[in-house]
Amino acid sequence: MALMGVDVGTSATKGLVISDDGASLALARRSYSVAFPAAGLAEIDPRTVWAAVRDVMQELAARTRDQGHAVRAIALCVSGNESTPVDRSGHPLYPTVMGTDSRSADVAAWWERTVGRWGVYSVTGIPVHPMHPLVRLMWLRDHEPAVFRRVDKMLCWEELFGYWMGAGPVTDLSIASCTMAFDIRDRRWSADLLAVAGIDPAVFPRAVSSGTPVGSMSAVLAGELGFAVPPVIVAGGFDQPMAALGAGQLAPGDAGVGTGSWEALLVVCPQPRLVPELLDAGYPFGCYVAGDLYYTAANNPGAGSVLQWFRDALGGQEVALATRTGQDAFDLLVAQATSSPTSLLVLPHFEGSYNPWMNPRSRGVFAGLSLRTTKADLIKAVLEGITYELRENVRRLEAAGVEIGELVATGGGARSDTWLQLKADMTGKVIKTVNVEEAGCFAAACMAGVGTGVYPDVAAPVRELVRPRKVFLPRPDHQEFYEAMAPKYRRLYEALAALGDAPQPATWS
Repeated sequence: MALMGVDVGTSATKGLVISDDGASLALARRSYSVAFPAAGLAEIDPRTVWAAVRDVMQELAARTRDQGHAVRAIALCVSGNESTPVDRSGHPLYPTVMGTDSRSADVAAWWERTVGRWGVYSVTGIPVHPMHPLVRLMWLRDHEPAVFRRVDKMLCWEELFGYWMGAGPVTDLSIASCTMAFDIRDRRWSADLLAVAGIDPAVFPRAVSSGTPVGSMSAVLAGELGFAVPPVIVAGGFDQPMAALGAGQLAPGDAGVGTGSWEALLVVCPQPRLVPELLDAGYPFGCYVAGDLYYTAANNPGAGSVLQWFRDALGGQEVALATRTGQDAFDLLVAQATSSPTSLLVLPHFEGSYNPWMNPRSRGVFAGLSLRTTKADLIKAVLEGITYELRENVRRLEAAGVEIGELVATGGGARSDTWLQLKADMTGKVIKTVNVEEAGCFAAACMAGVGTGVYPDVAAPVRELVRPRKVFLPRPDHQEFYEAMAPKYRRLYEALAALGDAPQPATWS
C-alpha cells in the first residue's frame, strides 16, 4: 500500500509516493509558466496546472505499480492565494490570478477604508493585500460583472483539483485562512465580513481539518491515470505550513526557514498573536495543519532571487565552470564567500520588501564598498544582507511575544553550510537540516495516511521519520559582531526611506 502527496506550486507541481512505513517509492515533477499579459498582471489557465497535476499522478501511479504497490490515498499541498471562480459544473470562468498580480489593488484599498486594517486583521489574521481570494472575488464583481454573475464557487487549487478528481469542493483550515474571509479563532467563514463585502458565504467551500477524507477519485479518472482502485482524497494544506510540518515542526515555538527564490520564516504558535505592532510589520496568522495550533510567517522576496541576480550579472566565470563540470553555479559562488564577517551592508530589496518593512518601493543597496573590496567579500555581503532580514523578523516576532526556538532550514539555501552557519551566527539560533528533501510532498503523503487510518495523527509519522541531518551552533565572536552591525543595517534602511529613495511604506500596492 502507498500514499501520495502532491505539491502544487506557482511554477511546478511535484509529487511523492511513500509506503505506509515511510519509505520513498517515487518522485515526479512537471513545470509550467505564468502569463504576464500586461504590467501588474500575472495569471495562468488552471487547466494548464491541472494537466501537470494529472501527469504527475499518472507517472507516480505507474512507477508505484511497477514496484508492486497500489496508491490508497492522495492529499495536496498547494500555494495559498491562487484562486479560480467556477460555475455550477466546476468549469473555470476566469484564469487563475496569481498572488503577485496587483489588478485588485483598488478593491483592497476600498476594503481597508471600509472595514479598517485592524477590523480585517483582528478576525482573519491577515493584513489587507490585493492577493487574497476575497479581494479577487470583489474585483470580479466590480470589473467583470458578467463573469461574477455565473460564479458558483471561488476555489483555491486544493479544492479545485480535489473537485476535478471527484470529491466535492472542500478546503482545509489552513487554505481557508488565506482567503481573508475566514475567522481564524472561531474556525469558520466570517459572516460579518462577508456581509460587508456583499459576498454570499456559500461561494466558499466547506472547511475541514487537514487529514480529513473528503471523497474518492472518480472511477473514470482513476482508470485514465492508472490507479488500480480509486484512491481516497484527503484534505491537505497550504504549502508553507505543510513544508514546515514535513520538516518536523509540530509544537509551539517550532520554526523553520525555507530559502529559495524567496525566503520564508514560519513559526508554530499556540494562539494567534494579533497585536498592532505585528499588523504594522505585515505578519499574517493562520490555522496550522496539525492539531489546534496556528502559525505566523515572514517573507523576504530578496533571497535566492538576489543571489541569482549576482550570478547572472557578476558570476560569468562560475556559470562557465558549472557548464563544463556539471556543478551548480550557486554552489560555486557561495563557496567563495569570505569566512569572516564583513562590514559591508547590502539591502536586498531588489524588488521591494515584505516583512517587516512592507515597502514595495524599497530597492537594493550596496554600502561600504572600497577599492579593497573583493568578490569574496561581495558574495558574503549578499548572504549577510539576506540574513539581516531574517534576523530582523526573528527579533520583531520575539519582541511581540512570539516564541521561536531552533530553526529548521529547508529549500535550496539549506545546501550551503556557509549560509547555514551564517544564519546561526546572525540570529543566535541553532540551525538544523533534516533528512526530508520534499517536505511539502512528504507532509501531504502523511496526511493521506491520516485520512485512511494508516497513522493515528500526522505527528506520528513526522516524529518517527524526520531526523536531524546537520546542526549549526552560533559562534559567539561572530554573533557579537552581527549584534553590533544589525542596528547599522536598520539605520541604512531608515535613512534611505527618509531621503525618499525608499519611500515610507504602504502595506501593499
